[in-house]
Amino acid sequence: MNEIPQKKILIVEDDPFMVDLLDKELEKTGAKLILAGTGSDGVEKFNAEKPDIVILDLFLPDLDGFGVLRAIRRADGGTRTKVIILSNIAEEANIEEAKRLGVDDYMIKSNSSLDNIVERVKKYL
Repeated sequence: MNEIPQKKILIVEDDPFMVDLLDKELEKTGAKLILAGTGSDGVEKFNAEKPDIVILDLFLPDLDGFGVLRAIRRADGGTRTKVIILSNIAEEANIEEAKRLGVDDYMIKSNSSLDNIVERVKKYL
């Protein structure tokens, strides 16, 4: 009997309120949620867990989101992993840098509802 492997979502976010909101909504997808509160923790958990999707903030303690994204893309299997930036940084230069680094989606927190975020994640699952 073949089992369908459970999808994994890595959330790299240092805001406990945002993590709690995402955790509660995304657990409904049936995916395994992996949480990281710093950039280096996010890279470590990415390498250990090999998630299908990463939701990544740009402002993080110790290693910013761009550093995390670069590490993910260099890691084994990292080019196949879907990455959604979820940040309050709406500057065009940052959006362009994220695209250059191969981000799959870029969402502005203040312009995105929780339902919208969940729908985008489901799109990539």
